[in-house]
Amino acid sequence: MSFQATPTLFVSVKGAKLAYRRFGNQGGVPLIFLTHFRGSMDLNREVILFDNSGVGHSEGAVQDTLEAMGLTVVDFLTSIGVPKVDIIGFSLGGMVAQYIVVSHPHIVNKLILAGTQSSYTEGVVFGDPEIMKIAGGAVPSEEDMMKLFFYPSSTSRALGRAWFERTQERQVEGEQWRGFLDQAGAAKQQAAIGKFATDTELFEKLKQINTAVLVTNGKADIMTPTSNSYILLQQLRNAQLHLYPDAGHGHLYQVPEIYAKQIELFLGA
Repeated sequence: MSFQATPTLFVSVKGAKLAYRRFGNQGGVPLIFLTHFRGSMDLNREVILFDNSGVGHSEGAVQDTLEAMGLTVVDFLTSIGVPKVDIIGFSLGGMVAQYIVVSHPHIVNKLILAGTQSSYTEGVVFGDPEIMKIAGGAVPSEEDMMKLFFYPSSTSRALGRAWFERTQERQVEGEQWRGFLDQAGAAKQQAAIGKFATDTELFEKLKQINTAVLVTNGKADIMTPTSNSYILLQQLRNAQLHLYPDAGHGHLYQVPEIYAKQIELFLGA
């Protein structure tokens, strides 16, 4: 069964009904995708797709810290009987993943941090406030997403528009398509990112983990500046870095087939 036809499942976690989709061959270590700021699983493709509390198809409220979001992921995995996962965290999802691997390292086999950054440390750079204002505004338009996620070249934007069209493909009878989190929820996520940014202890803990980490980004990310990817590479014990040319924040959406091969190589190593 393809992703586009996989039904949405639900599990109760601490009283909230959380939505997820799981597909592919079971038996090994599954890969869970923790998505970007305002994103829901209707905007992505993966093996385990998951909407955190208050996002997309899930019930409950959007949580006010990324640490709490991470704990919900851990509780969710426990609820569906998954003891260990590989995690790919994109943007905000990568920040959430850092709390998970620090607090619950036993459940993380390997970690992919895509278009994300550390919490506060020497040299870290946060996105321009004007860029974040666009990201947190009304429901993002196609043009907003082109500016935020893709490099300002004709080739990158063309691939970006192809991605935006793909996000509209899923049509399952009885399910309402849900894309970006509303503006009120986005404000909560931005506040949570602000708390993450000023957390002076998390990165010191992250530097102590031995988990294998793949850091990826585009050559010119304006949301989580690419220079931060070098900090992750240089400061983590067991990290490697791959940057994509002619790409920005949404590099993994721009070249999904190539990106999938990169993930296969990393997870299979």
